Amino acid sequence: MSHGAIEIRPAMPADVEEISTVVLRCLRETNAQHYSADIVASVIENFSPDKIAARFADRLVLVATAEGTVIGTASLHGTWVRSVFVRPDRQKRGIGTGLMRAVEERAAAQGIRQISVPSSINAEDFYRGLGFTHLRDELHGQERVIVMTKPLTSAAEQG
Repeated sequence: MSHGAIEIRPAMPADVEEISTVVLRCLRETNAQHYSADIVASVIENFSPDKIAARFADRLVLVATAEGTVIGTASLHGTWVRSVFVRPDRQKRGIGTGLMRAVEERAAAQGIRQISVPSSINAEDFYRGLGFTHLRDELHGQERVIVMTKPLTSAAEQG
């Protein structure tokens, strides 16, 4: 791997501590600018290493790594994109876009025609830039979640 290159691969059980660290940093540094401390604290509870490891059973979890360190993650749970996070000091450098492309490719390869994402307020513009459109807003307790959706085209339709 060349210096500074980003690798996107399926997550392994050994990655859960680093995934948790990345997610918690994002929640505390990025999401905290848009959500109350109570909401951030309640979301943080869902991203302990044990809870992340448990998700491996029913979803595809991907990680982006640089020089062997996890710097981002995204997962596919059925037709839902979940838990897209890039370390705050590595945001706005194409890593999230690369993770999303990898998720979309895997979803399309499974025959999924449309994916959805429960976006945080701070990520809405990111997803819109990737071709997602606003479907509806939901309240999860006090947390506003923006449900967005995007149609996928299969490789056969593209070619």
